[in-house]
Amino acid sequence: MLFCLAVTVALFVLTAISRISFPRSPVKNIERLPQKAFEPPAGLDRVVSDLKSPDVLFWGLAMLLAVVLLLWTGLGREAGFNRPIVKNLRLLWFPLFVGALTLTGGVFVSGFDALTSTFLVVLVAVFAEELLFRGLLWRVLVPGGPVGTMILTSLLAGTLALGRAATDGPWPEAVRLTALAVCGGFTYAALRWRTGSLWPVIVVHAAFAFAVDISTLGTVTYPILMLLSTLGFIFYGLFLLRNRHVRADGGLAGSKPARVR
Repeated sequence: MLFCLAVTVALFVLTAISRISFPRSPVKNIERLPQKAFEPPAGLDRVVSDLKSPDVLFWGLAMLLAVVLLLWTGLGREAGFNRPIVKNLRLLWFPLFVGALTLTGGVFVSGFDALTSTFLVVLVAVFAEELLFRGLLWRVLVPGGPVGTMILTSLLAGTLALGRAATDGPWPEAVRLTALAVCGGFTYAALRWRTGSLWPVIVVHAAFAFAVDISTLGTVTYPILMLLSTLGFIFYGLFLLRNRHVRADGGLAGSKPARVR
């Protein structure tokens, strides 16, 4: 637990470093700005511009930190980059269903370049987050049991989300992002155990986050989505690990034979 807390503190340090690397300078008189400053980039310039951001830099540094720590601790082979338990891939249906539900209200895409940049930003963030919380920290904590690991890694992910969002944006948005990180962590950690691999979790998390970013949520779909992606994800994670007989159908490695069929 102390190791996990130390990693979380290091992530806040990386947050500060990434923001210092992209300082924000206020504009005193917008009339002096060139016309090009008011025109959004397009094409490849749009993709490069979106990738050159404090958030992408942070997740890149976080990914590097996770890789270094996995190699240092000797846990690289048990981080989850193995073949999943194929028969348990059916358990991915609920988060994929919630992601598909977000698209029923419509999709807002300003162009292929915007779609590409959004996908790449989401992929970097999701891969780094899962490598950290469901790869490194999950593996460190899981000897104490999958349920406790699910709760602790979710709370740590929420702590990071709250600290980063609250220091860079309005509180309502910070609370929303924190709730999604904590509640989603229950489902992602449970799937990490039941599938025995990190790959299905990365795919599901990336698909859900990408769908949320490009969807247009209406007054009806928004509360339904928030309910399913918060309480729904918590209950689904608890359901996947509801008793020891079910928990026996999973583990650290995908090659481990299931004891419950």
